[in-house]
Amino acid sequence: MNNLLSKIAIITVALMAISCSKDFITPEELFKDSSKEAKTFIHFKSDESETSVTTFPQVAVYRNSEEEGKSWFSGWSGGRMVHDSFFLSFYFDNVEKMKVGDALKISHFLFSFPLSSSSDASTQTYSGKITLAGKGDDYVILHFHNLGFSCSFGEYLTNGYLYCPLFDEFNYELP
Repeated sequence: MNNLLSKIAIITVALMAISCSKDFITPEELFKDSSKEAKTFIHFKSDESETSVTTFPQVAVYRNSEEEGKSWFSGWSGGRMVHDSFFLSFYFDNVEKMKVGDALKISHFLFSFPLSSSSDASTQTYSGKITLAGKGDDYVILHFHNLGFSCSFGEYLTNGYLYCPLFDEFNYELP
């Protein structure tokens, strides 16, 4: 009897560990708990004591991109000034072929301040990773795991879940 109880205890602990380390989330869970939402922590180089926290309010993932077999992520900070208007873009393996929990294989990463005249206000290098944490017909949820990047304006670290509308492809309509 004692042997049976110890086996049940081991199985229970293993199941709890698996459920606590899940890398998936539903939109409902994310919308209920905003503390899980991806936030970008900024440490400005111009003022070593100043730190800021922001999100990416304008994001989208496109199933198809101009790069064959790749999907595209695009995110804007929504700022209107040189120091608060930044853009994050990267291509990754086609989202339709990915499963929840898969790590994105990123190519062509770009973080940039498009309103700046300085070429040092952008980078194509990063550290950390992003996984697919949720997926539906019209959305994906990306999980940022210590995604770090740096440019002349400062150091940036993004953590958490980001809900992204999912579109077939970017529409390049000209006026």
